Parts: sequence; C-alpha cells; structure tokens
Amino acid sequence: MFNKILVPIDIDYPRTSKAVYDNAAELASLSGAEIKIISVMPGFSMPIVASFVTEKIKDEAKIHFKKTLEAFIEENCRGGTKVSHKVMVGKHYEEILKMAEKWGADLIVVYHNHRRKINEAFSQTCAQKIVKNADCSVLRLRNVLS
Repeated sequence: MFNKILVPIDIDYPRTSKAVYDNAAELASLSGAEIKIISVMPGFSMPIVASFVTEKIKDEAKIHFKKTLEAFIEENCRGGTKVSHKVMVGKHYEEILKMAEKWGADLIVVYHNHRRKINEAFSQTCAQKIVKNADCSVLRLRNVLS
C-alpha cells in the first residue's frame, strides 16, 4: 500500500485542513505509513511586493507561519501515525511537487472544493496541477466538510 503520505494543508482553513489530515491518517493507519504535513507560504518574488518586504518581515512571517502549523499539528495530529512537518515558501503546487519527489512520497492527499467560486490554495488550479504533474499517486478529496 502506501509508506509515505504527503499532506499539504492551508493553515488559513484549519477545519478543512483537519478533515484532509483525518482522511490521510485513516489511510496511513491501514499500512503503517508515515505522514508529512506541509504548508506553503506564498513567496514575495513579485518585484513590486519584494521592494516593500524586508528580510525581517519575511523572517517574522515564516516564524508565525511555522508556529501556526505546529499548533495545528499539536491540536489535531494525535494517535499512532508518525507525523513530521515542514513550512515551504513559493508557489503552492511547485513546492508540493518538489517535496513529494525529495521525500519519496508515494501518495499526495490534496483538497479540491469544486463548489467554491474563489480559488483557494488547494482547490482547482493547484490540485489539478498536482494531479497532472505528480510522479506518485494523488488522492483529491472533495467537499470534506459537511
């Protein structure tokens, strides 16, 4: 079955992230797989944005992002499943695919809410690019919240 399950979450949507994690954890429990949770912080590469954002602001944002991710894990990731985490910076789908390859993931669990009009980090474009470009299996969850 699966040995390494990559679970990208959007820390701005903790209820959805928990639902996605819970699905991944259930799969992991069937085969003793480990889970790596990643959250991708948007980069500051656009010239107009980069000119206003200092290194101090970037560092503070990354620290806040990491603390929020760690709090999510502390609150939601209990049980027998081995869970590690990482904060990435850049374009969501690119960083997810890089981590999947680097870590040797054999499954990526992503969220896709096809009912939502506004494109979130892990719906439509991001999820579709991951499905299209991943070298491993991808489970695209839909409408995990009732």
